[in-house]
Amino acid sequence: MSEMYGWTGKILKVNLSSGETSTIDTTKYVPDFIGGVGIASRIAWQELSFGVDAFDPENLLFIMVGPLTGTMASGAGRVEVLGIAPQQHPPIFSRSGMGGHWGAELKYAGYDSIIVVGKAKKPVYLWIDDGKVEILDAENLWGRGTYGTTIALRAIHGKRTRVISCGQAGENLSRIAVIQTETGNAAGQGGYGAVMGSKNLKAIAVRGTQGVKVARTKEFFELCTHASREGQSPGSFEINPDRKGVQTDREGNRFRLRKCGFCMTPCANPIYENVQSKDGLSIPSVVQQCWGYMGTSTSVDRVARAMTSDYGLNGWEITYGIIPWLQICKQHGLIDKIDGIDIPVPDKPLEYLRDTARYSSEFIHALVHKIAFREDDLGDALSDGACYAADRLFGGEGIPLLEHIYPRHCGQTEHWGGHWGPGGTVYWPWWLPPVLQWCVDTRDPASDSTHQWTEHVQFYLPESGPRRGPFPLEKARAVCAKVYGNPDVCDPAYEYEPPQLKAIPAIWHSHRAMIVDSLVLCDREHTRVFSMLSEDGAADTALMSKLFSAATGYDFSEQELDLAGERIWNQLRAIDVRNFGRNRAIDESTIDGFMYPGKDDDVVLDRKKFLKILDKYYELSGWDITNGSPTRAKLEELGLGDVADELEKAPKPG
Repeated sequence: MSEMYGWTGKILKVNLSSGETSTIDTTKYVPDFIGGVGIASRIAWQELSFGVDAFDPENLLFIMVGPLTGTMASGAGRVEVLGIAPQQHPPIFSRSGMGGHWGAELKYAGYDSIIVVGKAKKPVYLWIDDGKVEILDAENLWGRGTYGTTIALRAIHGKRTRVISCGQAGENLSRIAVIQTETGNAAGQGGYGAVMGSKNLKAIAVRGTQGVKVARTKEFFELCTHASREGQSPGSFEINPDRKGVQTDREGNRFRLRKCGFCMTPCANPIYENVQSKDGLSIPSVVQQCWGYMGTSTSVDRVARAMTSDYGLNGWEITYGIIPWLQICKQHGLIDKIDGIDIPVPDKPLEYLRDTARYSSEFIHALVHKIAFREDDLGDALSDGACYAADRLFGGEGIPLLEHIYPRHCGQTEHWGGHWGPGGTVYWPWWLPPVLQWCVDTRDPASDSTHQWTEHVQFYLPESGPRRGPFPLEKARAVCAKVYGNPDVCDPAYEYEPPQLKAIPAIWHSHRAMIVDSLVLCDREHTRVFSMLSEDGAADTALMSKLFSAATGYDFSEQELDLAGERIWNQLRAIDVRNFGRNRAIDESTIDGFMYPGKDDDVVLDRKKFLKILDKYYELSGWDITNGSPTRAKLEELGLGDVADELEKAPKPG
């Protein structure tokens, strides 16, 4: 193809140790690896050496956009971040995502992605201005929060500059440090803010005006303007007309529901304008501040919520992991107070997230500050997240208390798996595919794979716990036959048997997640299976391939794009196997974190029966049933013969 569309054609590589910048030709990796996570997976396979740790200069920090980023495609405002993730326990190569406007700005500045390697001798930031790249001194920014960093860089480079940064938590190598945007969006999981801190990289500021070329503009415009209108509110099948514009909450604080550039769908997460708490404290913010994740205690003031983002901390981990774990530890007599403030506990054993005792703003102020600045032994340990803290505190007595919260103690709380609590309600047997995804992934799979099943599919199913979907069983079966190739996938009459009925959607949505993460799109928009707006009840599952084709000029069918998703999924699995010894034993160990009654239905997982589903997952994936490694036949089918060659040389997993 003589002219490139969708992609800019250049990947920026920055070596902070040498101070050198260079570019990689995007065409080396597309269209086979699409963009985003796909390109990162391939480069990581080629360049990431065995034995590299998360905080080693040799760790590659990928900040990736895709061919649809910066276009009108709804949900195309996101960015994918990859690298060896310090939050994972133990650290492994993984991924995280964030929304906002920064990704589009990078495309407009002329780059498809940034890869950062090495470590600067002193704090620096990157300034990217329409293709021009500078590594600039950041010593005056070091020690500032993410909001203050953005304000300072906009004062230098202009108010339209887009900024991502790490806060003080990242500087202090907190394993739960995030990469934060000015809109409150963050690459929240994985600890990638600490990877920035370990490289002495404070921020990346971008300004771009070049736009994105689209191959077939009229066709692409039509696809974008006629995309899904199914809506985002769980249980709601069409967008509520009130979910738009700027609104006001019960406290009088103004917020809006569109967070990312060009997204046509009102988001479930609001962005607040500058507000003050009831005690008169002003929230440090650029123009808006994120809601944060202090959700189990709605009385926590917005200053406490905003502190988490300003310090660059993973509020999800603090709220849904660390705080409940500390409360359980207090119930077992391991700890009582934090800086003289009582750790609140419920009046019954804490078994599920919903049992967590409410806590005060004062408690959050003390805890968040202690974590961000590694104050004393407790703050130093908690700064690495609950799984690492449990290894150091209380003589190890807190380790067994993690069981319900962290499957496989992988560093991230169970989410949308029907057990611990974060996410929403998902009923038996529909939580079997998410549990399966937990077993084989490198991170909490909900934020790109599971959402498609639990938030999109589940609410249309004929029967899901007490819910009844909008379609009769036969209509739903017809949709599943069309999409998954098996009408029984949505039939509640089937539980463990036959095992393929749970393996099929787990595989299908994981492959689709790789497409979403590579284009790069939002998983709350893609992929939808059902639709209230079509006669047969099926959504347009080929929408992503149509968008990709019209944007880039490469005519990919839905099946060809699905094959690319499978290729990327297998490439990531190969990295996990070769570099980190991933095997079936590790996959199976995840099951231990789900061996208690489901929070919504009290159903207990039958391990023996579930293992048959895992067998079927491996079989249908083309992975070795004994060790969980992709087989040569599968890798060659996907055009990854070189991966098969290298895996054969590596120590055999299991």
